[in-house]
Amino acid sequence: MRILLLTPMPPSASGLSATPVLLHALLLALRARHEVTLVTVAGPHPQDVEAAEALRDSGLDLHAVPRVERTRADRAARWLDHTARWAFGRLPMRTIWFHRPEVQETIDRLAAERTFDLVHVEDNAMGIYRLPRGVPSLFTEHEVRTPRDVRWTEWLRESEGPYRGLLDEIDWHRWERYQRTIWPRFDLVQALTERDARMMRRLVPGLARRLRVNPFAVEIPAPTDPALEEDDTIIFTGAFLHPPNVDAARWLIDEIMPRLRALHPGVRLRVVGSDPRGAMRGLGSADVEITGWVPSFATELARAAVVVAPLRTGGGQRMKVLQALAAGKAVVTTARGAEGLLIAEGEAAPLRFAESADEFASQTAALLRDRAQRRALGARARELMIARHGPEAHGRRIEEAYAALVAGVRRPAA
Repeated sequence: MRILLLTPMPPSASGLSATPVLLHALLLALRARHEVTLVTVAGPHPQDVEAAEALRDSGLDLHAVPRVERTRADRAARWLDHTARWAFGRLPMRTIWFHRPEVQETIDRLAAERTFDLVHVEDNAMGIYRLPRGVPSLFTEHEVRTPRDVRWTEWLRESEGPYRGLLDEIDWHRWERYQRTIWPRFDLVQALTERDARMMRRLVPGLARRLRVNPFAVEIPAPTDPALEEDDTIIFTGAFLHPPNVDAARWLIDEIMPRLRALHPGVRLRVVGSDPRGAMRGLGSADVEITGWVPSFATELARAAVVVAPLRTGGGQRMKVLQALAAGKAVVTTARGAEGLLIAEGEAAPLRFAESADEFASQTAALLRDRAQRRALGARARELMIARHGPEAHGRRIEEAYAALVAGVRRPAA
């Protein structure tokens, strides 16, 4: 089929956040079966521009709208534009960030020049664009923002200051209306987890008949070299612009690590990931290293004896968990952190669960002490990922959705 694919950023196996990485696995699955035309936004990060160039060199029919900020004046102009649109509008800031008039112009031009069998839209930031008329449309929601009461005073204690906290609080409450607006526009809607699907049905009851659950995929890497593993090293990875990752890192450092030190003296923690707002600033210590962005996530995984993901909030799936499992690493996480894993009822999950600081410390210490156990656990995890969360398996699930969509069948809720 001829697929028009819309993404907020270029797919990339080495992206700065989870989104380009999962889009990379999706694109691998689609290109193996279909003729794909990709419309996306590239920049201002150099990595995004490089990813777009690599996709074009690979032969993909790519239409990347550039967003290049070469000077301070460029950045100031973008800041003023986004601030004004946010202050005088009702869109969440993330949607404003990825909204470019040139993207709409590109979609309209392509629709006039060509015939597409299906439009596939990834991520809520792209839900704002007008789509070609009469073409079946599929939308994937990466993370549902759950409505909640206004936190009247919590924003005053925001680590980045009350001003930032107030803006984030206002922005959060824009998501409910935005989500209710964009989801019904599509013929078929995908959620990544059952939790997100339940919330979507609650927010938009009429959506249930065209909603399905399809967890995302990751590209399966080569097995890590056991010789690179450091027996006492644990890692937590994430983009720390995302509040659930900040909450998890602080809980890990403040409450879990003191307990883990008592159970396993000599343990070392590496907190890995981009931190543009400096949310991790000042949290490092003699045995806690805050690395910031690193050029090779695979190298960090290879070093780790255990990967921890103490996630207590947020929706969607956790790229950090799937990547670690795909690499054959022992993982300790919460039930929320493992949401979206395709594990059959009664099947033993190939990872360890913990919901309290004591449980996290105990489970992690046990794996640090037993190299054979953690490697056996990691091997089982990798087998699961290959069978159910690799691009090939994900591609089969996408094919089912496409077939139902093109046939005009609205699937029942998963």
